[in-house]
Amino acid sequence: MEEVRGGFLDDKLVSGDARVGRAVARLFEVAARTEPDDVSALVEVVCDVVGCRTGRLFVADYGLRRLQEVVSAGQVDDATLIEGTLAGRAFADCRIIESDSEPKVLWVPLTEGTERIGMLELTFDIWDGDAQEGALSHLVARVVDVFVLLLLTRRRYTDLWDRCRRSQPLSGAAEVQWDLLPPLACATDEVAVSGILEPAYEIGGDSFDYALNQRRLDFAIVDAVGHGMSAVLMSAASINSMRNVRREGGDLSAAYRQANQLITDHFGQSSFVTGQLGTLDLQTGVLTWINAGHPLPMLVRNGTYAGELQCAPSVPFGLDGPVVEVATEVLQRGDRVLFYTDGITESKAATGAFFGSERLADFLVRSSHDHVPVAETTRRLSAAVVAYVGEGLKDDATLLLIEYRGQGELPVIAPRNE
Repeated sequence: MEEVRGGFLDDKLVSGDARVGRAVARLFEVAARTEPDDVSALVEVVCDVVGCRTGRLFVADYGLRRLQEVVSAGQVDDATLIEGTLAGRAFADCRIIESDSEPKVLWVPLTEGTERIGMLELTFDIWDGDAQEGALSHLVARVVDVFVLLLLTRRRYTDLWDRCRRSQPLSGAAEVQWDLLPPLACATDEVAVSGILEPAYEIGGDSFDYALNQRRLDFAIVDAVGHGMSAVLMSAASINSMRNVRREGGDLSAAYRQANQLITDHFGQSSFVTGQLGTLDLQTGVLTWINAGHPLPMLVRNGTYAGELQCAPSVPFGLDGPVVEVATEVLQRGDRVLFYTDGITESKAATGAFFGSERLADFLVRSSHDHVPVAETTRRLSAAVVAYVGEGLKDDATLLLIEYRGQGELPVIAPRNE
């Protein structure tokens, strides 16, 4: 068993489980007597118990392209790009990475369940462990797990975390929209789901929602006409209307009707919201959904683009029409279904060429062949759309990617022939 140098657990006679227990007790003790925005006190405890010289806390920015240091008063003291850095690789791959140089640096991803939220950078004068194995690494991992739980609990009482997520000013409309969202990613043995919004700092009428309920995944994606706060209010109204029906035990048709009625009653005659709302039965793989005048979802099966899933369109919410079709599709293990707004395919490069559905489908297939996890696929795809445009998106571009895992092993996808 490795000796933890420099910390209050510097005792070879203490078992690994006892070290973890004492570390957890210390973290809770400090959390109980410090202010919610005093994250430095918790970082100091982590450094003390694992025996590292220094530690720095980073949070992922809204666009998931930068890791920004969390310091006092919510200021961004330093930032690291996710692309092209070791810290970024640890975040993207969701695994601990250590430097080859001395002093040894560990980059430890911070996750809320399966959603990646930030990074802890730990610098050791002496590191006797291995980033993935050993008693010391086990101690680091367990202490960081508790550290994340305390951060999540305390951030409800302070603006510190949200201030540090900004790499540029966030519009008032975007502030409302981000507070409406569920976590950007969630994964279980049966399903993985991830969504992302762009432009992250000026998002308007796009939004998405999901919830895991009684062995099913309920979800929605919407695109309100217009921009700014009026569009946000419409998307917020439609999302929360559908949540209300879902939580009251209503079905998809009832959710469509209520969202439609709400937009009709409370917004102007020219106001409407397109969208998809659906549910995935995690036992049977049956996907059921309604298309409210929205782009059709894409299916990737066995590493191949299998086309769009068809559903006759009902009119958008707010245009006062009936449910035309409740479509169904039986998914196979390993299937990925992408729901998206038209801002993705209609994004234009400087040449005037659209990003387009063909490029989108190719990206999805490549990600499947490369076994890129769902959350990382949406992050990379969103970044690819932004890079393709070059000078900022002219319309909101939102993704919601679902992977059905079902029961048993996922199918093996053959290597892609380039």
